[in-house]
Amino acid sequence: MHGSVILVDETRRHRSGWWCHMVSDRSVEELHAFASEIGLRRRWFQDGPRPHYDLRPSKRRLAVAKGAKEVNTRVLVRRMARG
Repeated sequence: MHGSVILVDETRRHRSGWWCHMVSDRSVEELHAFASEIGLRRRWFQDGPRPHYDLRPSKRRLAVAKGAKEVNTRVLVRRMARG
């Protein structure tokens, strides 16, 4: 991944179930490439000032198995690529 890091934060309970966030610390393009590798659809991307994908626990486990780094939400927000 050319020195970039994909980050995932803690899984948390929301009204719709358990979710976490996945971001890149380098670029949205690398985030999309990694998301594709773990079977996420581009339309699930959450654009805006904090670009990310929401992950269910099973996809989070897959992301971590493929090299995503587990961090807390504060670190994730501080390090995320903004576009």
